[in-house]
Amino acid sequence: MNFDLAKVIGPLVPVLLAAIGWLITSINEQDRKIYELQAQMMQLITPSGEIIPSPGNAFARIELRDELMEHVHDLRVRVTLLEKNQP
Repeated sequence: MNFDLAKVIGPLVPVLLAAIGWLITSINEQDRKIYELQAQMMQLITPSGEIIPSPGNAFARIELRDELMEHVHDLRVRVTLLEKNQP
């Protein structure tokens, strides 16, 4: 049985070139995504490591704070009523 390596390599060259092209494209895509994430992180974190609140995050925190304050007020009223009803 004669095995001719040239007959096998010939058809594989386009496949290998396509795989290398795909690999380079994928690496470039990942580099682009990393660059975009780093750019976004620079908007959210100062060079000293402090977090800069985004406007959307700030609004959500205000709403949560208001909600918690309502619950705290409600609990204070209940505790006051319970203390008054104690004999």
